[in-house]
Amino acid sequence: MLMRDALGWRDVRVVVALFCAAQLLDGLTTYLALTSHRFQEENPLLSGVLDTHPLAAFGVKLALAVVVVTVLLTLRLRWRLRLVVISLFAVISLVAPVENLLRLTGVS
Repeated sequence: MLMRDALGWRDVRVVVALFCAAQLLDGLTTYLALTSHRFQEENPLLSGVLDTHPLAAFGVKLALAVVVVTVLLTLRLRWRLRLVVISLFAVISLVAPVENLLRLTGVS
């Protein structure tokens, strides 16, 4: 199935938008946390890059999100199963920005 066909479904577009918004929120909250100098990046793959080239690290994160969406949309799955899989990815991707926000506000 082509991405264009998968994105023809309104519910798929909404879930993909939610996934992308969660990725952007994760990048923004990570940036805010790191610039406060109260937190460190816990991801060993990104910590060094974030210290030296933060925009490059966010570019890599964005590229990975695009790859994930592309793969999920082009899988040969029935549309309802594809929607469930993409929805799971969207919900799981909300964990990091919510956790970052809780830490920034001192709740967690």
